[in-house]
Amino acid sequence: MYDVVIVGARCAGSALALLLARAGHKVLMVDRTVFPSDTMSGHYIHQAGVSCLRRWGVLERLQATNTPAQHTMTIDFGPVVLTGQPTPAADGTKFGYAPRRWLFDPLLAAAAVEAGAEFWDGVSVAGPIFEDGRVNGIRGMTRASRSVEVRAHLIVGADGRRSGIAAAVGAEKYHRRPATTCNYYSYWSGFEISHPHLFVRDGQFAVAVPTNNGLTIINMAWPITAFHSVRADLERSFYAALARIPWLADRIPTAARAERFMGTADLEGYFRTAYGPGWALVGDAGYHRDPITAQGMTDAFLHAELLTHAISEGLNGRRPLDATLADYQRLRDNATMPMFDLTCDMALLAPPSPEMKTLIDALQSDTVATQRFMGVIAGTVRLDDFFAPANIERIVGARRAA
Repeated sequence: MYDVVIVGARCAGSALALLLARAGHKVLMVDRTVFPSDTMSGHYIHQAGVSCLRRWGVLERLQATNTPAQHTMTIDFGPVVLTGQPTPAADGTKFGYAPRRWLFDPLLAAAAVEAGAEFWDGVSVAGPIFEDGRVNGIRGMTRASRSVEVRAHLIVGADGRRSGIAAAVGAEKYHRRPATTCNYYSYWSGFEISHPHLFVRDGQFAVAVPTNNGLTIINMAWPITAFHSVRADLERSFYAALARIPWLADRIPTAARAERFMGTADLEGYFRTAYGPGWALVGDAGYHRDPITAQGMTDAFLHAELLTHAISEGLNGRRPLDATLADYQRLRDNATMPMFDLTCDMALLAPPSPEMKTLIDALQSDTVATQRFMGVIAGTVRLDDFFAPANIERIVGARRAA
């Protein structure tokens, strides 16, 4: 009998397993894939997420992979280009990283195993086991076609946006936002880049970030209405989009695409009910947004910390588990909702409002405000603090006075 079984061992599941095992709980995580393996996903970890890795003692392992550290960011709006270093986290963390998932996910899973968690990869979960209206286990199948059945006090779905656990327990979606973009990406060698570059255009968004083995990931987003035409000739569409952004177009001729294109238009935004009798959700299983602000891995780490605290309080008998899990959902939603809404607005790929254009213009001459603006995306500056009317008036007013 386990305390917790976690279905899914990517960044959310492994993070949760690591923290729960260190808290003294008996933990099993299972994943249908065999590690190491890649997954369709962006893979940028913002400073707020890197702070988590630092707290957990995992950051040095990431650094040992020679993943390039990123302390500078460029946001290119066309007429205005902002370059700066996002405000560091409270612990001094000033770097972001973009490790490949086939490299990072096994690294985090190994740290969880070293902490005492068990890990069964290559196990497909058929569904949860219900008894007296409560989930108390899972059934699955190994790659060798051997049936497995495991019991636990709590089953956690960390199995992504198509979560089988969420579907089986009937976790409801709320605060839903329809998909507004389609996204495709690939990797290039020989692409000259030193730090992340984001390109914000009317009807288009692109990002280029250095990653492992001298490669650069380039992701392109189009309006969802363009999905069928983009997919009909993906390579032509991608290079045509690159050609409309001079900074990218100038570098592509000397680069070579190293991998196939990957992407999707299945990018609905939502929150799911995060808990119920004997079950909980974490990561994309419980909350998903458009990848345009690259919040996924960072949120997975932060929510794993919240859920660890809730589970430990409940299993240790300090408070009823259902009450602590309700707190987890409330804290998750309160912490995430502002960036969720901003991300959904950005994913409309619409021209900036007159007020936003005024702010962007003012940031050109305010280094500190630019750092804090970038810190909003990096998770080191609260969104509502930066966009507080008094702060915006100070930035814009200083520009007018100059």
